[in-house]
Amino acid sequence: MKNIVFLLSLLIVNLFCAQESLEKFEQNGKIGLKYQNKIVLPPVYDMISTNILIITSKANEKNIYDQKLSLLYKNTDFLTTYYSEDFDILQIILKDGSMKNYTWDGILNDYSKFIPKKESTESYRESRDRGSKTYIIEKKVIKEELNNILSNPEDELIHVKYIINGKDAVFLNNEKKLEIEYTQKRKGNFNDKIIDYGYSEEFLFRPLKIEYIISKQGSNYGVWDFKERKMILPFEYKRIISYQNYLNLEKNGLYTYYPNIGTEPKYKKLEPYIGYFARFETPDGKKGWVNRKGKEYFDQ
Repeated sequence: MKNIVFLLSLLIVNLFCAQESLEKFEQNGKIGLKYQNKIVLPPVYDMISTNILIITSKANEKNIYDQKLSLLYKNTDFLTTYYSEDFDILQIILKDGSMKNYTWDGILNDYSKFIPKKESTESYRESRDRGSKTYIIEKKVIKEELNNILSNPEDELIHVKYIINGKDAVFLNNEKKLEIEYTQKRKGNFNDKIIDYGYSEEFLFRPLKIEYIISKQGSNYGVWDFKERKMILPFEYKRIISYQNYLNLEKNGLYTYYPNIGTEPKYKKLEPYIGYFARFETPDGKKGWVNRKGKEYFDQ
């Protein structure tokens, strides 16, 4: 009888339901779903997510439904999911090693825009409410060439020689020049003193810092902080490639991502992130996905 009631509820949803009309409710410490005050999923779940698709969790079992509550993936089909607010995309890693990406419009086949680029596409556009700082590397010197953010009088422009014996230095945008735009915030309507810079293109490089430079010593690469004047990564890597907010480190034919995975390369192959996940292969031939916090999901 319970199964019949549940199937009827699913039929009602398939005919009329739009996901934005679904409403979660709690009963006896469990979560269910309602549509137009009718129960379409009973309150027996520990968690229900309604971001793009519907994901239910009960004990160790998870299931994924579409917007009309048709079952898409059983607990035995997938390893993990991740919803990104930045991209408004739900990513699903299946146990066979494939990835599915969904937006509100349905499954996404072209996800090239979720793969980070090796250089910044942002550029400074001058306006009354904006300012910028421009750093350049010239003859082994890091200079703050331009600063029009109305800095405090005690601020000094940067003009330092980079690491001893270092050469071929580049910023995190893989260039000799780095221009950062800021939106100026003001203290109040009657006082136009600038108290902070508000929005900044610096977020493109987080969790790295814009003052990091990649430099070479001998045949090896490392990373140096030119404001703190200290090494961040030693000169022991064959290659360091910047993807703005993370670095691809290569040593002894192996790869890692810093800071997401760590400083010691361990993967035979490591592809750029697609949203939250990167595809990898270990030296012994095992394949899978690793997320931006370093957690691995091996193909099964």
